[in-house]
Amino acid sequence: MNRALRIIFSRYGIVVIILVLVLGVIALAQQREQTPLDGTDSGAEGSTDATSEAFTEDDGLATEDCEGEDCYAAEELPQEAVDRSVEFAEAWLNPNGYGPTGWYDSIVQFVTTEQADLLQGVDPVSVPAKTITGEATAEGPKVSIPLDTGTLTLTMTEGSNNWTENAWLVSAIDWEQS
Repeated sequence: MNRALRIIFSRYGIVVIILVLVLGVIALAQQREQTPLDGTDSGAEGSTDATSEAFTEDDGLATEDCEGEDCYAAEELPQEAVDRSVEFAEAWLNPNGYGPTGWYDSIVQFVTTEQADLLQGVDPVSVPAKTITGEATAEGPKVSIPLDTGTLTLTMTEGSNNWTENAWLVSAIDWEQS
């Protein structure tokens, strides 16, 4: 017994033990590679190949190029949401020449809490336009407002924040220069 323990715990014995463990892990990994993800036995007779049919079925979401009865119409924003987005755009353009704090205070009532956090500390000098030049148009949850140097696109959502209860709020601001 003493001699067996001496051989096992010698440096050669430990090398052999590590080698056996490594080979065991490799053998298990190879076995795992041969097992299909759906749990069926790939070598069994009568088994069917796993296909991606389950992933190509209709998920119920409409796409822009969708046609026919399977399509779902985009919800129209009410005029109240469009009006609220225009009010935000007017305040965002900073016609009163407010500094960062005054400008933030003037727009914070129109935005979600998350968007308000993103706008905290922004200098209104960075606003890339001066005036609204056309009518706001709504498409789905977004309102596009033409400005003198581009288009302001606002994503509207119904909700409340720390300053306004149950109103249409701006949840995202996107700017496209013309």
